[in-house]
Amino acid sequence: MFEEKEEKHESFGMLSFSRINASGGVALHGSDLEHSTVIAMRLNHGIKKRGLSHDWYHATESIAEVYMSQNQFSELITSMNMGDGVPVTLRYTERDGKLDEPDFTSVVDTHRNEFKEQTATVAKDAAELLETMKELLGGSGTVKKADRQAILGKAEKVMRELTANMPYMEKCFAKSMDNVVTDAKGTIEAFYQHRVVEAGLNALADDMASAPALKDES
Repeated sequence: MFEEKEEKHESFGMLSFSRINASGGVALHGSDLEHSTVIAMRLNHGIKKRGLSHDWYHATESIAEVYMSQNQFSELITSMNMGDGVPVTLRYTERDGKLDEPDFTSVVDTHRNEFKEQTATVAKDAAELLETMKELLGGSGTVKKADRQAILGKAEKVMRELTANMPYMEKCFAKSMDNVVTDAKGTIEAFYQHRVVEAGLNALADDMASAPALKDES
């Protein structure tokens, strides 16, 4: 009989990826969609067992678990050495235990609210400019140089908001919508790819089950 030996070390770990299907939409950090399918990464402490002249590796206590969208996972494995990495959603850490899912915020609602706030600011500045012009230009006296400069400053601020800042917000919104479309396409493609592979494996299993058994002619 071979005696099984177990080896432990603080550096031993086990890393795995898996696909999780959720019944409802899952909100993910760095994604503008709710996802019905996520990629889970699990990092565990590990042990090594030796028996029958073979090594076996097993996971023990969990260290961390994170969720990613299909796009985030693809970007993670294809974009090394770029910036600080890819946004992921922490669901468990050894220190903090189980973590709550982040709140989902619609990117459309976010941009809509920001645009409303910016529009209100521009309207307020334009109203203040109009009141100042009425006060200074409505009388019969001369307008001081400092007052003229104040009017010009407020007018330039309004024009800057209308011609630079608000068009920039529009470009940011368009870029965010492109990101949503890309994320959605990646999610759909990953779903169908997974289904195709699953169907192929099931068909292969059925063919193997129905194949005639080889006869032993010895």
